[in-house]
Amino acid sequence: MNTVHCIGELLIDWVCEDASSDLVNGTTFVKKAGGAPANVAAVVSKHGGSSSFLGQVGADPFGRFLKQTLVDNGVGVENLVEEGDTTFAFVSIQEDGERDFTFRRGSDGDYAFESIDLSVFKSGDIVHFGSATALLDGELKNAYFKLLQFAKRDGLFVSFDPNYRDALVTDLEAFKQDSLHFIAEADFVKLSEEEAHLLTGLDDLDDAIASLLEAGAKRIAITLGSRGTLIATKDVKDVIASVKIDSVDSTGAGDAFVGAYLYRLSTLGMDDDRLLQDIEYANVTGALTCTAYGAIPAIPSQQRVLEALGGKPA
Repeated sequence: MNTVHCIGELLIDWVCEDASSDLVNGTTFVKKAGGAPANVAAVVSKHGGSSSFLGQVGADPFGRFLKQTLVDNGVGVENLVEEGDTTFAFVSIQEDGERDFTFRRGSDGDYAFESIDLSVFKSGDIVHFGSATALLDGELKNAYFKLLQFAKRDGLFVSFDPNYRDALVTDLEAFKQDSLHFIAEADFVKLSEEEAHLLTGLDDLDDAIASLLEAGAKRIAITLGSRGTLIATKDVKDVIASVKIDSVDSTGAGDAFVGAYLYRLSTLGMDDDRLLQDIEYANVTGALTCTAYGAIPAIPSQQRVLEALGGKPA
């Protein structure tokens, strides 16, 4: 079994529980563990795989809570640094259904490449770059690029999810250039439709996919919401359906998709003949995550995923 190493942010999501309220008028907030790469790592471990998290939290009660959350979900924390203040995000759902969001960055951006014990990586391991904050200016961005160089040099499998957040990105052109750099080096890329159009500047999705494959991406998964996922390689292009669900919270659904796919690769190995089956498994995992609140707490068990797939073998 190979390990999935996920680098990026681990933070506190303060979620407003007041219905149809913005952050100005909201008064009741609940503490949730957040951060896309942490969500991915938790899915891998919860489904029986091996995962580790690389990043930084504060040396404070919130950092201790986040570390314990990872430990409780079976995620390795050997490369977790506790220093400074924990990063916070505040989120509420407004009356029109849109999210009101503000961000208070702590020490997650201070995570340095030199903090990483590279001896934990072994042949066949997967490195997932999936942070919403890593391409912002800071030491974490330097660590991101240096770890990519290390992964390519040692022949590790590279997974990339740009996790574009318009509320965070202030230099869109720099974000595009950095994302395309990772896409060119990636063995697997997960994008939303919005991100595919944004990064390529192309209105037609087929043209955007062709552009990304030409740029160097080996496998591209574009999530289409209730329509499923479009998977594309130089030889295959197909849309894999998901399952119908009653969605209550889509937080972490994309991360659950990525984690489930990387779990399959890390435990069953790379097999292009199994590609569509792996994506179907990931689709269902992402969809079922939407049937409960929160990201990590909502991750479905492997048994529940297999039941939704009609009892198909893992």
